[in-house]
This record gives sequence, structure tokens and C-alpha cells, in this order.
Amino acid sequence: MDLERQVALMQKKIDREREARKMAEMLLESKSLELYQTKQMIEQNLEKMRDKVASGSDFLSYQQKMDNLLLRFGHTFLKYQPSFGIIKELLDALITSHAVSACGINIRCDLTPALNIAYFTGTDAKVIPPDKLRSIGEHWDEQQQLHWFSLSNSVVKGYFVTRIDERREWHTTICKHMNLIGEMLRSSIDRQLKLEDAIWARKSAEESEKSTRDFLAMINHELRTPLNGLLGTAELLSDTELDNHQRGLLSTLHHSGELLRAIINDLLDYSKINAGMMELAIKPFDSHLMSNMLNDIFQHPANEKQLDFSIHYLPDTPQWLIGDEDRIKQIFVNLIGNAIKFTQKGFVSVTIGWHDEALKFIVRDSGCGIPKEKVGTLFQPFTQVDNSSNRQHEGTGLGLAICKKLAEQMKGWIEVDSDDGRGTTFTVTLPLDVCLSTVNEKEGQQGGITSIDDLTILVVEDLKTNQMIIKLMLGKFGITPAIADNGQKALEILAQQDFDIVLMDCRMPVLDGYATTEQLRSTGFSKPIIALTAGTTKAEREDCFNAGMDDILCKPYQSIELRDMIEKWGTEIVPQD
Repeated sequence: MDLERQVALMQKKIDREREARKMAEMLLESKSLELYQTKQMIEQNLEKMRDKVASGSDFLSYQQKMDNLLLRFGHTFLKYQPSFGIIKELLDALITSHAVSACGINIRCDLTPALNIAYFTGTDAKVIPPDKLRSIGEHWDEQQQLHWFSLSNSVVKGYFVTRIDERREWHTTICKHMNLIGEMLRSSIDRQLKLEDAIWARKSAEESEKSTRDFLAMINHELRTPLNGLLGTAELLSDTELDNHQRGLLSTLHHSGELLRAIINDLLDYSKINAGMMELAIKPFDSHLMSNMLNDIFQHPANEKQLDFSIHYLPDTPQWLIGDEDRIKQIFVNLIGNAIKFTQKGFVSVTIGWHDEALKFIVRDSGCGIPKEKVGTLFQPFTQVDNSSNRQHEGTGLGLAICKKLAEQMKGWIEVDSDDGRGTTFTVTLPLDVCLSTVNEKEGQQGGITSIDDLTILVVEDLKTNQMIIKLMLGKFGITPAIADNGQKALEILAQQDFDIVLMDCRMPVLDGYATTEQLRSTGFSKPIIALTAGTTKAEREDCFNAGMDDILCKPYQSIELRDMIEKWGTEIVPQD
């Protein structure tokens, strides 16, 4: 019994061990399967990680390439206009990566044919952009995988298109890059159009300025040339025997001619200032001498009206200043002339002084004054205090407008203090430099010549009236000139005969004075050539000197001006007594 019991117990123990071993084998098998599955999962994740790393590396490479491309072509489009060669290079560079497989551009501009560009690479040139591309700016065609970018504006029609074949996670970034390239192309086109507009505007401005210069030169010549005959004839008539009635008529003629000259000068000066053609001739001048000259000019008309006229030149005023003496004198003459004209009784007082590194010029009068409501319009062109049809004083109403603009061009200003019936005070302030040298430029010419009647003079002038005037004026000096109607005849005469001085009109038929002078200088002619011209602009004066002329005598001229010019250039020719 005991043996059987022991055998039964042993059998149970064996069964339990067998069952335990079986359970252990099953557990081991289960763990092995789990381990295998885990290994498979790790390998799969590792493969995915490798793919992701590789993908990231490609993306970084693409990103770096696009950054370099945008930087390089950004500089290129800033430096050069959008030409076919540059755009072709850009598009070819885009499709070298696997992100963009094809691209193209089409630009049409009627105003600027150089912008008409069409280039396609890897795609059909016949692709048709969406109808609303111009209004929406950009568009993605999912079916054809085409990214469209509009380059159109008010004068340009065009588009930039790319085919994007890269995976979806790159799509947004690639589209952003294509938009940046499109914006770069659009900006380049806009800059080119603005440049074309600027070039056209500059060309138009230059042509307009040239037209204005030509018109002013022409009208200057056409107005001053007959005026030269008018005033010259009046001057020559004054040297003849006339009865009192004739002298009265001559005085009226001379006064009307001078008034006409003043009006012409005002109109031309105002036109030149508005056209930006008024240029100052800056040089040293004697302010004390100018003061004396103003006194000589206005003392007689003031005495005729029985006005107390005085000029006070303050002792602390620098004698030698640097500025445009003629234009400064023009301002002063205009203001003093107005003061005398509008003052019926009392006084006109002028003070010239120096204050805060500026020449200060004060004109006071006891005249009719200016109503407060009129002071604001005083410096406007073609405006007078009294614009009625029965006004007592004539004029263009340009004098004060010109004075104000001249003062402003000299960095100065004009102030006015007045009221109706209590007189007027004008104060002019002109910042000027003091000239350290006090040598009179005319000292070298003092002593002059005692006789000019031995000089031989050729006058080159096409108008018969001016020929007669200058011939009679020279006759007063004992000179009988030779006359040539144009430059070609002058060359023929000078080839046969020598002259001491040539007086050369600038505008003539056949051969003008500029071309004639150039030909004479090219052949070695060294005698003085004096321009006779109605031109007053700096450009016209420079044309005279560039042609080889030595000096300029402006029309209309008086006999004393003609004599001074001949004496100036005849000094070295006529022996001194």
C-alpha cells in the first residue's frame, strides 16, 4: 500500500512538473514572440527614422539652395534690368532641383518692348493661366500641379508658373519660395517701368527747358533788335539841329523807347526767373560807388517833382562786397523808382548799411502808401495797388515780383511796412561776403587811349537799320567801318583785308556769328572779336566766349557803351600819347 501510494505521489509530482515545464515553454514561446515583434517594430521605426533623416537632409539642402538663389538673383535684379538672359538663367536654376520640374514666364508690355519676355522650360508654352489670376494674385492648380503667380499691373500683362512635384509636406514651403521669386520679378519689372518713366520725364523736362531757352533767346533777339534801332536813332537824332517842337517829339520818342526797354527787360527777366534760367554773376563790387551812382540816377527826377531825396551811406558799410552788382542795383533802382513815382510831395530817403553780415537797404517815402489789404498781393506778378482802368501810374506790375525773386535767389528777403496815406518803407536784406581785396579792377585800364580814329573796324550785321545805326555811331568817333551782311561775307573780306576789331552779330543768315568766329579762330585770327547780341542769358554769353569771342556788347547799346568797348580793346592797338 505504501509502495503504491508513493508511486501515485511520484506520478502526481511528475505530472505537476510536466505541466509546469509545459507552462514554462508556453511562456517562453510567448515572450520570444513578443521579443520578435518588438524587434520588428524597432527595425520598422528605425527605417522610418532613417527615411525622415534623409528627407530632412534633402529639405535642408533645398532650403539652402533656394536661399542662395534668392540672394543671388535679388542682387542681380537690383543691379540690372529684367532681361531675357537673366530670367532664363533664373528659371533654368529653378528646375535643377527635384522640387520644381518645370517653369515658365510670359510678360507683355506695349510701352516698354524690352520687357516683352516669354520663356518656358520643362512645360508647354501654351499653358493657359486662370481667368481670375490677375485679381487673386496667385493660384494652385491641383490637377496639373501648377503654381501660378500674376505679374500683371496697369501696363504689364504676364505670369510666372511652376510645376511642383515634391511631396505634400514640402508643398507649402515651395509655394512660398515661388511667391518670393514672383514678387522679386514683379518688383524688378516695376523698378524698370519707374526708371523708364523717370528717363522719359527727364527727357521731356530737358526738351521743355530747351524749348523755353530757345523761345526766350528768340523773343529776346526779336524784341531787343528793333529796340536797338529805335533807341539808336533817337540818340543820333539828338545830335542833329532840331527846333523846340522836334526836340519835344524826340524826348517823347526817347522816353517811350526807354519805357519799352524797361517793360521788355521786366518780361524777359520774369520769364527767365520762372524758367530757372536766371543766373547770378558773382564778383567783387564797390558798394560806395553804387551808392553814388544811385544818387546820380535819381537826383534829377526827384528834383523835377520837388522831392527831398537823400541817400545815407552808413560809415560801417564794407566798401567792397561780393555779389551780382547788376541784379542788386536792379532791386534798388526799382524800389527807389517806385518811391519817387508814387510820392507827389515830401521826401524819399534811402539808407545803405551793414547788419548781421548782410547788406541792408531801406527806402522810405512820404507817398500815398499801400492799404493793409493790398500789402499781401504786392509781390504777385502783374499786380498793382491800383489796377483800375483810370489809374495814374503805368507799368507791368512785375517790378516788385522780380525784386522779391532776385532777393530770394541771393538768399535774402524784402519786407514792407505801409498803410494807406502814410507812406511806405521797404527793407531789403541781402547776405553777402566781404571782399578782402580793395583793388579796383578798372585801375589797370586808367589812363585810356587818346585817339581811336586810326582803328579799322569790321561790322558784321545783317539788319540794314542796325548797320546804319552803328555806322553813324562810329562816325561820331571818326571811324568809318566796313560792313558785312553775314558771316560768309565777313570771312571773304577778312581774307583780303586786315582789321583791328571785328564787331560780330550773333544771329545772321548764311553763316551766324558763332560759326564765323570759330572759323576765324581756327585760321589763326587773333584780333579782338566783340559780340553784338540781344542775348542776355548766361548760356548765350557762354556760347559767345566758347566760340572764341573776346567780349559782349548787348543790344540795345548806346554810343558811349560802344566807345567804351572800342577803347577797352583798342588800348593795345592804338599808341598812347
